[in-house]
Amino acid sequence: MVGISIDVGFPVAAVLALLGAALIYRDARARAMDTADMWAVGFVVGFFLLPVIGGIVVFAFYVGKRPPRRPRPYGIPPE
Repeated sequence: MVGISIDVGFPVAAVLALLGAALIYRDARARAMDTADMWAVGFVVGFFLLPVIGGIVVFAFYVGKRPPRRPRPYGIPPE
C-alpha cells in the first residue's frame, strides 16, 4: 500500500495558517461582513484540526458564502 505524507514543520504551517487567515479577514472586512473574525479563526482551526485540507475546505466554503463585491445591476432583484 502506498501512503502519502505531507511533512512540513510547525513554523511553516503556522505562517501559512496566519497568512491565509489574514487574507480571509481582509477580504471579509472589505466586503463589510460582520463575521470576518470568525472566518479567520475558523480557517486557522480548520488548518490545524485537519492539516491543510481543513484550511482548504474552510476557504472554499468562505468563497462560496461571501457576498459579491460589485453591486447588482438595476432590474435584477436581490436574492
